[in-house]
Amino acid sequence: MKVDKKVLKRVTKILLNKVPKEEEVILKVLKDLEIISALYKKSTEFRNLILSPSIELQTKEKILNQLFQELKINDIVKQAVFYLVKIGKGNIIKELDKSFKFEVERFFATVQGEIITAYPLEESYINKIKNLVEKRIGKKVEFEIKEDKSLIGGVVVKAGSYVLDASIRFFIKKLQQQLTQV
Repeated sequence: MKVDKKVLKRVTKILLNKVPKEEEVILKVLKDLEIISALYKKSTEFRNLILSPSIELQTKEKILNQLFQELKINDIVKQAVFYLVKIGKGNIIKELDKSFKFEVERFFATVQGEIITAYPLEESYINKIKNLVEKRIGKKVEFEIKEDKSLIGGVVVKAGSYVLDASIRFFIKKLQQQLTQV
């Protein structure tokens, strides 16, 4: 079933307008959307509950209410899911978290990124990388630091669509390609 992009965009905007502009609340809403999206993608039973036309709306809402209460899902997120189920667009749930995250980043002009290194970096190097990337892409970047020993050395920086691979593994692969072309 194809996702209705117009409805996805409209529900995302409504969510963004209803959610208080406090970082803690926004992060909770995003986490809840990610949980529901993952549940939709991984659980056939959940997906069938959402999409089945043979299950009455009241029954769906009752079951979802119990589930959302156990998962401590934010009320605004509950309302959005109930609305999508009611209008028969439950398949949008699988994309709602990504859409909301994109709009939040756009609203706050921030991007999620990651710095992947073979070994731990000093805070001063991390700050230099952060400043350079923020200047390059023109947005504030929230970095997650990860370690990957397979890089051998160097660093891989990802922020939105910006990717900089300055790892030794990348240079070895590049050198290998050049040598095999000769």
